[in-house]
Amino acid sequence: MIYHCEDHTCNYWDEGEKLPERCPQCGRKLLRANEADMTGDDWTALGNTLWDAEASDKKRMVDCFRKAAYLGSAWGVCNLGICMEQGNGVEADPVQAFWLYQQAVEMGSLNAVCCLGVCYEHGIGTAPDAKQAAELYCKAAEYGSPRGQMLLARAFHDGIGVEADAAEAVYWVRAAAYQRYGEGMHRLGVCYEYGDGVEQNWEHAVHWFREAAESGVSAAMTDLGYCYEKGCGVEQSWEQAFSWYRRGAECGDPVSMCNLGLCYQMGYGVEQNWQEAIKWYEQGAQCGDLQSMHNLARCYERGEGVEQNEDRALYWYRRSAEGGNGDAMCNLGRCYERGYGVEQNWQEAVKWYEQGAQCGNLQSMNNLAYCYEYGEGVEQNADRALYRYRRAAEAGRDYCMYCLAGITAMAKAWNKI
Repeated sequence: MIYHCEDHTCNYWDEGEKLPERCPQCGRKLLRANEADMTGDDWTALGNTLWDAEASDKKRMVDCFRKAAYLGSAWGVCNLGICMEQGNGVEADPVQAFWLYQQAVEMGSLNAVCCLGVCYEHGIGTAPDAKQAAELYCKAAEYGSPRGQMLLARAFHDGIGVEADAAEAVYWVRAAAYQRYGEGMHRLGVCYEYGDGVEQNWEHAVHWFREAAESGVSAAMTDLGYCYEKGCGVEQSWEQAFSWYRRGAECGDPVSMCNLGLCYQMGYGVEQNWQEAIKWYEQGAQCGDLQSMHNLARCYERGEGVEQNEDRALYWYRRSAEGGNGDAMCNLGRCYERGYGVEQNWQEAVKWYEQGAQCGNLQSMNNLAYCYEYGEGVEQNADRALYRYRRAAEAGRDYCMYCLAGITAMAKAWNKI
């Protein structure tokens, strides 16, 4: 049985064995649909409901879009193209996706204009053509598509098919934000945070982060939490930071999950709770957040909130380090240096300290300098030790300032400087 919301502006469609009492989106009454009377857009709306369904329902989703396309729905043709591009419910076919986007554009779909531009930008089903991509983004943007406006903003920001122009990028971000487009509001906040194309203004950043957060953008919730944590643009409040990190985490933002875990670990804005800290670090790690992986590894290493486990600590340090986290690179190097959870190996330690140092991790710079100073895992080299100590000291590592004095004296004794 196919049914839909009585409020056509809600546009909720679904199917099942029984007719539910109320629409899950707006709470209005649901009506049974007559398939013979359904339009192409009706079939598209039904297909959209199945978008996040189980794999067994994906074929049904594609069938809905095919029916929609047959009935002349530009929306349905575009969505069928997206399925073809992503291999969602059907075998991926970039060339067919590109053709479907072209047809949907001819039928008046603004979203298809954006999709076609993305194809030209990335060479999906056609040869890459950045200029053509930018022209399509411009077309969609000028017709009022907020997605097109954001794509055009990125093109101006990164110089994709057009000359880079930060101010022009902000112009189009603002156009999307004024349409209450979540991504646009959040991005405008980021522009004000970093002074990217506009004068830096934390108060304006907070305003747009809040607008985006209230509209459901999880990344904006994280950024708003950060503003409260650091007191940027608002009065510092760990309670507010915790509240926004929780909202962001519950909406699926991995960075919020990590930050929420830290709040529970340290008792920031909430009573300290190691079990909750571990829970959120684990969720963040499973979502791919590198800092969550690092923090979880440290908990396993120290036995904080979990039973001490060298293997799990090493596993998460390695996952985080291989993903590019400088703190984890340093700690993985330390594991190899000390033989923690792995056979001692100074060469591997140096390898990870070098990678951590390249990422700007000060402790990695210090540890690498020590290796060069004493010839651990590398040939002893006062010049390189001096260079690493100096870099860490200049960045504010107090201990390195002490080491720098010692290695400078040693280098002078060796007539190296």
